[in-house]
Amino acid sequence: MSRQTYTVSIRWKSRGWPREHTTTAEGDSIRRAISNALLPFFSDKGRREHRAEAHRSITVHATRVGKRADR
Repeated sequence: MSRQTYTVSIRWKSRGWPREHTTTAEGDSIRRAISNALLPFFSDKGRREHRAEAHRSITVHATRVGKRADR
């Protein structure tokens, strides 16, 4: 399998307001790309207070970049 690049969008509510963090991640599958994106998201010490409520509930959306799926 080859590594694919995905755009991963992570959404959560912080103090009642919607927040979103978008990043790119690589992985052999979409599941591994999401895992690779979530690890730095939750371990970033610089913005931990803003993301503390993300431990309660998140929504993740991932899209493959580059090759089209229908080819």
